[in-house]
Amino acid sequence: MTVSPLSPHDVLGFESTQVIVVGDAMLDRYVDGTVNRISPEAPIPVLQVQRDRSVAGGAANTAMNVAALGAATTLIASWAEDEPGRELERLLAASDVSAVRIARGNAPTIEKLRVVAGQQQIVRVDREDTVDLDEAGRAAVVAAVEQAIRPGVPAAIVISDYAKGLVGSELVEAIMATARDHRIPVVVDPKSSDIRKYRGATIVKPNFAEAIQMARMPASSSPDEATLDVIAERLLVDGVAALAISLSAVGVDLIEGASRTRIPTRARLVSDVSGAGDSMIAGIAVGLASGLTTLQAVQAGNMAAGIACGRPGTAVVTSVDLLNEMLIEVSPDRRPGMVEDWQELARFVAIEKAAGKRVVFANGVFDLLHAGHVALLREARSLGDVLVVGVNSDASTSRLKGPTRPLQPQSDRMAVLDAVRYVDFVTVFEQDTPRELIRTIQPDVIVKGSDYRPDQVVGGDDAKAWGGSVHIVTLLDGVSTTRLAQGQQVRRG
Repeated sequence: MTVSPLSPHDVLGFESTQVIVVGDAMLDRYVDGTVNRISPEAPIPVLQVQRDRSVAGGAANTAMNVAALGAATTLIASWAEDEPGRELERLLAASDVSAVRIARGNAPTIEKLRVVAGQQQIVRVDREDTVDLDEAGRAAVVAAVEQAIRPGVPAAIVISDYAKGLVGSELVEAIMATARDHRIPVVVDPKSSDIRKYRGATIVKPNFAEAIQMARMPASSSPDEATLDVIAERLLVDGVAALAISLSAVGVDLIEGASRTRIPTRARLVSDVSGAGDSMIAGIAVGLASGLTTLQAVQAGNMAAGIACGRPGTAVVTSVDLLNEMLIEVSPDRRPGMVEDWQELARFVAIEKAAGKRVVFANGVFDLLHAGHVALLREARSLGDVLVVGVNSDASTSRLKGPTRPLQPQSDRMAVLDAVRYVDFVTVFEQDTPRELIRTIQPDVIVKGSDYRPDQVVGGDDAKAWGGSVHIVTLLDGVSTTRLAQGQQVRRG
């Protein structure tokens, strides 16, 4: 089956969703340095430490990725009131993750220490106590899930099972019942070898090693078609709607009913696979919550995992990362060009700004596009990284230019501008001036022709309020739509 690439439009709306993550949280510590010699005490490398750092791991990393994609995020997990636990809480709070701590006996905060030379892990040290959550703890988790659900807000639930004691079968069953009552999709990152533990899930996402273990197949099995057919037959049990099997560099196999779809992964240099599964789960969950189909949500998750693999350590993937990746993958005819919805356009502009890009705005009627228009657009684009063009609507043009204008309808004028290589986004405004549009997208630079003085440029004062500026472009002499139109009338005569 051929898979159509995601459109960048598909990531819009993530910020209007919520995701509740339940699972095993942990703190990942890294000691980074260089190795230049072998110890004289034993045949081991000597690490010259350059820095120490901490990141959220496990279910906490999933929650951080969800929050980075724009969704309101609640993490329900267990950690202790110890130093690693306080560090974990600090990291979560800094990422706008609402955290609910559930006591799991006297278990300390799960901590993983990775020692890294260059970009190569040379040792990992784990500290953990996997005591099971008791009945009171299970009740507290379910109550926290119920309390976190916001009526009327599109949502998804993630069960992040790292087999560290929190996510038992009874808890999973209770969460699934709550999700059914609220009609909320559930995404599972599994560790149990029994797929039946996750009955009720919308998507279960094992990696290939986990999948063959669940399917009771030999560890030496390879991810060929025959093996995947057996996995599909054994794991797609009643109550599990879909499987998304991660095949590392090959991509993801999505299994729904009798259909199987291979979603490829873009080739890239892999730096570290730590946390890539968390990034994938986050992308799937936010995608489902925002209304994407199962296939589209898994595509978003696969893309997020690929980005994470290209970064050292446990990584967080943002909506900016996802949008940029989509713009790389989609063909030009699928990229957003003409965007009439201002709020949608404002979200695109905000994402571009978050990526550090400078946004330039120009406006006009652009009736019979001519060399003067192109010169203005070329110079405008040179002032930044993204050029947004606002076009007067047909009614606005008639009020401005008279009843015989425009010569071309707004749809044609927008389509022509969209084809100009200097232009990134084209929109339309019905008002006599673009002031409301400018206030909505808040560009860094407003460009006008030299028939205006800087103090006459609409929106200039507004732009100064948010740190923007006005730039005046020298117009070409003797070139205008009016003269072109008059010339055509003369020739027709």
